[in-house]
Amino acid sequence: MPKVVRIKSQLKQEKNKSFLRVVVSLFLALAFAGLGLGILFAILLKKSTLHISIPVILIVLAFVGFIAFVVFKKKYDILQSGVRGEETTLKILRKLPKEFTVLTNPVILNRGVTMELDFVVICKNGVFIIESKNNRGIVSGKTSKTYWKQIKHGKNNKVYEKEVSNPAKQSFRQKRRLEELFWDLKITASIYPVLYFVDSRTELKIQDDANLNVAIINNEESLLDFIQNTKGREKVSSEELAKIIRQFKR
Repeated sequence: MPKVVRIKSQLKQEKNKSFLRVVVSLFLALAFAGLGLGILFAILLKKSTLHISIPVILIVLAFVGFIAFVVFKKKYDILQSGVRGEETTLKILRKLPKEFTVLTNPVILNRGVTMELDFVVICKNGVFIIESKNNRGIVSGKTSKTYWKQIKHGKNNKVYEKEVSNPAKQSFRQKRRLEELFWDLKITASIYPVLYFVDSRTELKIQDDANLNVAIINNEESLLDFIQNTKGREKVSSEELAKIIRQFKR
């Protein structure tokens, strides 16, 4: 098993904040609805002298709260899916040999730019930046485009289609940022960006017309094989390995 260094996840923090918004918006929607309907019935039964506008306002607020709940719930589901994807990826990376180091949610801070990564695997072969995605269905597109297309089948064979941001460009930008950091620190280790789709049933139809050279993988065995058997320009020394790890742990 490799050495795993856990760093606080911004995605998990956002998920927790989103969950709190879901709970609060649902509570307020139910509270306003209950109070508004209660007052309305009291007015109709002539047990209250309050103006009819008060329960109407409360019911409108309940409706607004429910809309907010739906929006926040959708956001929470997306974040939760991302977190589950990261947890699944980490379980896979734990199968690497003990001489490997796995960093979870490390942050690149260089030249005034901060960027959080999903995973960085450090070994004598080089440094692997792994971006974890939990998309399902058919994902198609070109690496030169801003958006890709995702098609998936729901219940009753209903087909859902939507555009998703091109994650290969994100992986390429991460590599560039890390290259800048390594250049400033005179680190010569090879860097390999990897885009890993957690669900092996995901069908990938990606054309690398921009020559980004991002490894796009949706299979556990292929991911482990790529990390362990890709050979860098030269072996990374123990001193350089320690220097790289220190940069992410600051």
